[in-house]
This record gives sequence, structure tokens and C-alpha cells, in this order.
Amino acid sequence: MKTSHHPPSRALSQDALEKRRKKAAQYFNTNKSVIWIANKFGVTRTAVYQWKKEWEREGVKGLKKGVYGRVSKLTPEQEKEVRKDILNGAKKCGYDTDFWTIKRIADHIKKKTSVTYEDRSLWHTLKRFGFSCQKPNRRSRERDEKAIATWLSTTWPAIKKGA
Repeated sequence: MKTSHHPPSRALSQDALEKRRKKAAQYFNTNKSVIWIANKFGVTRTAVYQWKKEWEREGVKGLKKGVYGRVSKLTPEQEKEVRKDILNGAKKCGYDTDFWTIKRIADHIKKKTSVTYEDRSLWHTLKRFGFSCQKPNRRSRERDEKAIATWLSTTWPAIKKGA
């Protein structure tokens, strides 16, 4: 089985991909074939043809990393404000509890900026802001941590020993 010493492209950062394209461009004016370049850099011939086409059209500038994905619905200033609001907590934004839900965040963004987000697409925006899904621990209000600690240190060992 033949294994490649090149990582798959999806495992590389945009900077690493750009660096690879620029290294490959060094061979475009040589007598090296597209197949040779593709094998050297662990990519398809189609990729090399695309790189060469861009290189011929715009030079090294054509091989630079681009901006990928959709443009945000929010302006950078709006994004900064929304992120700040989320960090300040839901209570400061007028909600009864301090927990944010996707629906609350979408509602808050709509009130603040008039921009509408669907729940499923708001995840991507929150991820870009650096947030991740968090679930609060569900605990009873009557929970007595001191009694639990005592039970675990005295009663439980006795039960365990007798079992």
C-alpha cells in the first residue's frame, strides 16, 4: 500500500496551503511536468493546473489565500457589540435568567441590529466569535453539598464494605 507523506489538504491551514501553492509555482517555469509537480506536493493534476492558470494570470498574487465562506450578515462593529453583550450575560440584556439560548441570542441580535438569523446558521457565527455549546449542570435547589460530602466520606464506605 502506497502512503503519502503529505497531509490531506483539509488538515492544513490557509497559510500552509498558500505556502504550498507558492512552492509549487517555483516549478512552473521549469521543464517539470504537471504530473511531477502534483506528485511532489501530494495534490491532483487539476489543482496544479488551477494554480498555474492563476499564476499565469496574476503572478504570485494569484496564489495567495482568499476569503472563504459567506460574508457575515453583521458588520464588524455589530459583531463586536453582540459578542460583548453575550459575555455580559443575558440578564443585562433584559432576560429573566443569565442563560443564553440560541433562540435568545437570535432574538437579541434581531432587536439590536435588525438582522435575522436562523438557529442552524447562528451556530457558525457563534463559533466564529469563539463560543461553544455549554449546558448548565442541573442540580436541585435544595441540594446540600455539605451533607453529600459527609455521606460520601462516612456512610458510603460502610455500605460499600458490607456489600
